[in-house]
Amino acid sequence: MPAAPLLPSDRDDTASTLGPASSTSSFRSLSPLRPSRSARQQQQRRTRYISFAAALLSSLCAGSVTVFSLYGHIFQERLRYTQFQVNGVASAASIAMYIPVPLLGYLCDRVGPAPLSLLSAVFFGAGYSVAAGLYKRAAADEGSGGGGLAYAAMIAAFVAIGVGTCSMYLSAVATCAKNFGKGKHRGLALAVPIAAFGLSGMWQSQLGSRVFYERLADGGKGDVDVFRFFLFLAILLFMVGSVGTFGLKIVDEQDLIDEAVEELERSGFLDGSSLFTPGRAERGYGAIEQSDPFDEDDDAGIIDPLKDPEEVEEARLKKQWVLNAETRRFLMDPTMWCFAVGFFFMIGPGEGFINNLGTIIKTLYPPTLQYVGKPTSAATHVSIVGFTSTVVRLLTGSLTDLLAPSPQARHVQITSIAPVHGRRFSVSRVAFLLFFALVLSLGLVALASGFIQNHGERFWIVSGLVGAGYGAVFSLTPIIITVIWGVENFATNWGIVAMFPALGATMWGLIYSAVYQAGARRSAPAAGGSEEKDLFCYGSECYALTFWCMAISVWALEPVTGGLNSHTTNSSSIVSKRSVEKLYYPDELHFFRFFVKKFQRRAPLINRGYHLRLHVIDVLVRDFLMQPQKEGEWKQKVVVNLGCGSDVLPWQCLSRYPDLCKMVKFVDVDFPDLIERKRQTVEATPELKGMLGWPREPGELAPPLVFESNEYVQIGCDLRDLKTLREGLEMVVDLENCSFLFVAEVSITYMETDGADKVIEWASSQRDAEFVLLEQILPSGKDHPFATTMLNHFNKLNTPIKSVATYPTLDSQLQRFSSRGFNSVLGWTLWQAWADERFLSAADRRKLDEVEPFDEWEEFALFASHYCIIHASTEAGAAQIAAVQPPNASIPVEPMEMQYDECPGQKGQRRFGAAMQLPGNGDTLLVVNVMGLGTKARLQSCDVYNQGTDGGGRELTFGEGGPATRMCHSLTDLGGDNGILLAGGRGSPSSPLKDCWLFNKSTNLWSRTQDLPLPLYRHAVASLGDSGMALLVGGKGLGAAPSSSDCHLYQPQVGWASCEIVSEVKPAAVHGAVLACQGTENAGHFGGLFAGGLQGGLINDQILSWELVVSDLEKPTIKFTNLEEPAELKDGSSRQLLARFGATCFQHGEELVVLGGVIGDHLLDQQDEVLACSLSPGEFKITRRYIDRGSPKEGLPPRPLYVGVSTASLPDGRVVVVGGGATCFSMGTFWNKGVYTLSLRQGRKETGHDVQSDLQWVHEKTIEIIPGERSVAVHAKTEAKRGPPPRIELIARVKLETQEDFARILKEGRPVVLEGLGLGKCVSAWSLDYLVDKIGNDQKVVIHESSTQEMDFNAKNFRYVTTCFKDFAQRVEKGDRVYLRALSNKKPTEKPASLTDDFPALAPDFILPPQLSVVKDSLFSSVLRASGPVNMWLHYDVMANVYCQIGGSKRLVLFPPRDVEHLSFASGASSSSIDVFAALESAELAQTHPHEATLSPGEVLFLPPLWLHTAKPTSRSSVAVNVFFRDLDSGSYAAGRDVYGNRDLAAYERGRQDVARIANSFHKLPADAREFYLLRLADELQRKARG
Repeated sequence: MPAAPLLPSDRDDTASTLGPASSTSSFRSLSPLRPSRSARQQQQRRTRYISFAAALLSSLCAGSVTVFSLYGHIFQERLRYTQFQVNGVASAASIAMYIPVPLLGYLCDRVGPAPLSLLSAVFFGAGYSVAAGLYKRAAADEGSGGGGLAYAAMIAAFVAIGVGTCSMYLSAVATCAKNFGKGKHRGLALAVPIAAFGLSGMWQSQLGSRVFYERLADGGKGDVDVFRFFLFLAILLFMVGSVGTFGLKIVDEQDLIDEAVEELERSGFLDGSSLFTPGRAERGYGAIEQSDPFDEDDDAGIIDPLKDPEEVEEARLKKQWVLNAETRRFLMDPTMWCFAVGFFFMIGPGEGFINNLGTIIKTLYPPTLQYVGKPTSAATHVSIVGFTSTVVRLLTGSLTDLLAPSPQARHVQITSIAPVHGRRFSVSRVAFLLFFALVLSLGLVALASGFIQNHGERFWIVSGLVGAGYGAVFSLTPIIITVIWGVENFATNWGIVAMFPALGATMWGLIYSAVYQAGARRSAPAAGGSEEKDLFCYGSECYALTFWCMAISVWALEPVTGGLNSHTTNSSSIVSKRSVEKLYYPDELHFFRFFVKKFQRRAPLINRGYHLRLHVIDVLVRDFLMQPQKEGEWKQKVVVNLGCGSDVLPWQCLSRYPDLCKMVKFVDVDFPDLIERKRQTVEATPELKGMLGWPREPGELAPPLVFESNEYVQIGCDLRDLKTLREGLEMVVDLENCSFLFVAEVSITYMETDGADKVIEWASSQRDAEFVLLEQILPSGKDHPFATTMLNHFNKLNTPIKSVATYPTLDSQLQRFSSRGFNSVLGWTLWQAWADERFLSAADRRKLDEVEPFDEWEEFALFASHYCIIHASTEAGAAQIAAVQPPNASIPVEPMEMQYDECPGQKGQRRFGAAMQLPGNGDTLLVVNVMGLGTKARLQSCDVYNQGTDGGGRELTFGEGGPATRMCHSLTDLGGDNGILLAGGRGSPSSPLKDCWLFNKSTNLWSRTQDLPLPLYRHAVASLGDSGMALLVGGKGLGAAPSSSDCHLYQPQVGWASCEIVSEVKPAAVHGAVLACQGTENAGHFGGLFAGGLQGGLINDQILSWELVVSDLEKPTIKFTNLEEPAELKDGSSRQLLARFGATCFQHGEELVVLGGVIGDHLLDQQDEVLACSLSPGEFKITRRYIDRGSPKEGLPPRPLYVGVSTASLPDGRVVVVGGGATCFSMGTFWNKGVYTLSLRQGRKETGHDVQSDLQWVHEKTIEIIPGERSVAVHAKTEAKRGPPPRIELIARVKLETQEDFARILKEGRPVVLEGLGLGKCVSAWSLDYLVDKIGNDQKVVIHESSTQEMDFNAKNFRYVTTCFKDFAQRVEKGDRVYLRALSNKKPTEKPASLTDDFPALAPDFILPPQLSVVKDSLFSSVLRASGPVNMWLHYDVMANVYCQIGGSKRLVLFPPRDVEHLSFASGASSSSIDVFAALESAELAQTHPHEATLSPGEVLFLPPLWLHTAKPTSRSSVAVNVFFRDLDSGSYAAGRDVYGNRDLAAYERGRQDVARIANSFHKLPADAREFYLLRLADELQRKARG
């Protein structure tokens, strides 16, 4: 059988899951290429406007199909089409324009608008070219095109035109929607391209009739020359589509996706999603959760160094998942279906009219009519429709931007009516929609009534009304979709809704055709024509019935579409309250459930925040209800809820306090339309209406009353109209004999501040009134990170909170009420209310911890500090409280120099990790931020930052083994060579950890040390000088149990020892406290500070000094002493500032520095976030507070958020702050986006400062920690020999004669070396020079560049570099440690490598001999490999392969699959860090069974699947071709991407998921029981594995 070159195979075109970022690439080296922030913003603006221009051009040309009426009648006259056939062509285009929209929209959202624009160019060019040819041929044959294949081809051409129209228009509108859809001009930004689409029909119809016309015999203008017109459109639209391919881009799409993710998280839609939790099924060579062995994402990052490949892949996966989730939500929303049906019946008639405009005009002029003047033309009315449609589209876009209420249904965390109060006048977009639908129907009625018949000069009335209505409805519909359902999935959502008009147009087209044809048959004899053959109809009977039906359908469906307004009442605020109601009040009647369609469990932070909001209002309302009547004076109590939305306060009070609510009137006030919907809900819900006695009939009520019963009243009123509000109250109560409580929960803040103040002042004018206000404040200014996030959130939604500008603090809010007629005013921030016994007792707070695990205390404090609750009364007697007093002014404030080095992209974004400082090479420094919480999940990785003068840092890598993912752990440098201690931490708040690890700074290895006595997180640990010991105090343990007050001493040789407390003063049982050691060891004596911490949900104000005596390592003693403020500062402010939760404390010279965290009572001001203090016997003193001043060169940096940060003290005294951030309640997440270096004056070492301070910190890389203890093989390095080294078996060598010989080898499943096979010319020809000549000097390849001979995928001791092949070859000749594993040239992330496709000039040289035909038949990939002196790491491949050595020689060592348990493969990983070649001669691999072979040129190694192997070149260079093939049935392999052929089999991936579920089922058991049973199950699995 003759040999043949390796043929291309049917490869899997699916893309791979991308890997992590480049392990050694440095931002320092790339930073010159990275534009500044302002430059990036300018670039984004330019891109946005260029895209807008391209979208406008596309829209101006896309509507060519709308001029069908210009030549539709010509098809009828010249091609002799029947009316049904004409409508068939028009309907084909219409259907093709709408039916594919969901699919095309789906693609547009996921791959961008550019591919759709290219698709439109192809379809338009082909469609109009074919249509032109068909028309010319049929017209020449005198109307032979009316049937058979010619008609079918014309249908196909117009289907292509319809798809092209859809693609071009959708790509343009989607670009504008996503680039501008979140701004305040969203309506105009969408209306412009939509209007341009309407204009396209107008200008194209005019151009067709005025330029591309047929010249009559007398020289006059005839009808449009269809052939030339179609050719013109084919060329024009092909060019426009091509322009859009390059011009249409989405700017900041990731921000849209992130907002959607946050909303989905808040809504509970991410619960259980594997996308945002660690441990997904994908994995690859070695690293956890990697899907490809060569870290393909890094290749992309080298090609474009400004993009973080890891972020690109994460963003791609996140985008795909989120958009699919959004699509499911959209399809499950009943409101969408009502909206779509309404759109079907509104737009269908308009489409039907436009498509048949030409034939309708013909019916106006029967042959018997003696018409004076020139009859009107189709082109004229196409232009009228286009003009009116365009004007109205622009008008509605602009007016709705100005008049429509702000969006409420997407990502808005406010009550349903809140933003509306800020408008002087508002009209909803739905109201606009219904009005213009009515306008459209009037045009249809005018035509159906016969008013136009025989009066063509009046036809402009119909064209104008229909054009206006059609344009407005078509413009408003996508705008409404962006408002209600967001813009991130706009193209898909719009595509689903836009599909419905196609059905409507088809239906009305068929109805019109049927009526027309019936009229033609009736009118033919009267006109003297043939009843059988005459195709034309004249008179109103041709259309009247059709358009009467159209008008009626629009009228009938208006109420359905009008119901869309109810969608906005279900705001996220009510959904969150429903979540609180169900979880926190399980034993009460639930009322929010009647206003929320589906329960969605919110995150614990959201739940607790809303619970506190609801609870403080409930307490104040209850107190009002409990107030006794004054002696001799009875007044009716009235509770007025201002801007009530869907709030259920009346029913809650009636059910909780039935006795107190007797004779009490509850009044809900909101806008009339919102109150009407609330009334409908109450009327339709027996559980709500049944609690209300004797409700009056609606017909008995006069405005503004909407509902009235004995206990409950609804008033529909704009709060700015206080006269109407008063009139409404006077209808139901006697104002002079009432005691009022007005409640405004985050509602009047959205009004103009002057209007809100008038509401407050009006409320105080009632003789006996109280007012409860809950709204936002800015206690530390608008530049505080939480405040910035909050303000940006509402501004982005075009719903700014307005009162905070005038009343930013609690004190200003108190003054606001006291200056407007209220005699006593009390006020709290919610953080103060949380600690106030008036609102919550200690038992109440403990009970909340039993509802759901909670550890977001810093974020809760930030939220609660930015909201205030005001209780004002017109009654005198209660003293007005003062605002929080600032700290003692005698504490000096000193500037500190702050250097800020921004990190690119999302690098470094983690919080609640822990940092360690490591030495680098020479004068370099490294800071490593270890684990913590990332953007979506807890992390198993570390961020490495370097700073040095040589442009590179220490090559930091981790060996195999280390702690598992966690957060809120401690990391303590024990000094000298004692290592760095990692202790405890947590997974979820209910899963504390007790394992401890030591990091060796010399070997970069983690080793397990003695566990903590009990699982703990947020414990405080301090290093005891250079003694190698550490002290641990406090911490949070399992479940809702109180925090620990125990003290433990750690010593590496002894482990943990409990400290005996020998003083009467005992530390409180707290977690998250401040702990520091001051001074150095003094004969086994140590001392320091212990302060603050959280106890029972409150920050404890303890401030203690401690003295530790370590005379006996097993029985240390510790003594605590209370510390007081200096007498001259004894106002409590110093104690309050020092007693913190979540702060960092460290020694700095002779003082202690405390950084960040939160305190009780109020939010830390900027000048209080970092302070220094000193200790003396019995006393502490805050010596100074620090304020940022920036660096002399860079100016003031972005204000950091000192929450969740990790800090490291440098040798020169500076402090480096990395990571940190917070979830800002429901407003988004704030991240510190760079490295902050603080230079504190006191105690700072000056040596080296001038050099180091000018150096930039750069995020060098992110590296993984492989969880688990190191295997026996690794431990053996430090243990005594346990026997002889393993016996190495030489791999057998055979010569193949036939295909059957190889089939037998394949069945045996053992490796063999195949000799004597003819591999072709390559063996003799492939020198490096030959390869350069054939491949080309400039072809780009991605190579591994290693710093050592032993590459390690887990440790990432190499980096990926993109270079030209010639440079790579030269480096191999020089002996550089470089390695090439070729990737697909065209689609490296999607297609496997192919020698034929990637290196076509080399492919003929390489031949798979006929004996290996089974390899060729099942071929998966063929990979070119070339290298210098560098070893490939130990790994396994899932697919079988033949390794063909072409040039040089290579030594390979293989292990059978059963050895995997002895070779340090982490769970889910396919790579190991063991250096096999170094370990073969020792006992480290004693339990393994190595096989060895050395390959020479022309020899082939058969590698069975799952055999673990490593390779080492034995010559200066090596060249090989690695051919992978599938030896199992296709169902055995995992579905999805597998570019490298190393994705584990489907059964294993499913098994890992099963293991995770099994482990999770033991989650609630005690740790010992959980470990016991899991080990038993593991033993069962091991027994089954071994038969």
